[in-house]
Amino acid sequence: MRVGEGVTDLKGGVGKALTKLADGQAGLGDTTGSVSAAAQKELYDSWKKYVSDVRGRCEALGGLLQKTGHDLSKSDEEALADLKKLQVKYGDTEPVGGQSKER
Repeated sequence: MRVGEGVTDLKGGVGKALTKLADGQAGLGDTTGSVSAAAQKELYDSWKKYVSDVRGRCEALGGLLQKTGHDLSKSDEEALADLKKLQVKYGDTEPVGGQSKER
């Protein structure tokens, strides 16, 4: 149960990171005509989605761990199936950029 509470509590810190991310984006304005501003907006949107998904994952996984701790009647197989559902829902995307290309 305590592990679940700890994981759930992580969403608060991630929420603060989302706020700071939005604050950093404030004032960008219209990105039309500026390649760097448009690229920055695209990067912001990407990170906003990623960090929001991390926050959702913390909440879902923490809740699942808390529930599993309270409800000991659930079998290991059922708990594993619930974890696999979260893995599908919050599956990581393939990394982009910064990768060396095969030549």
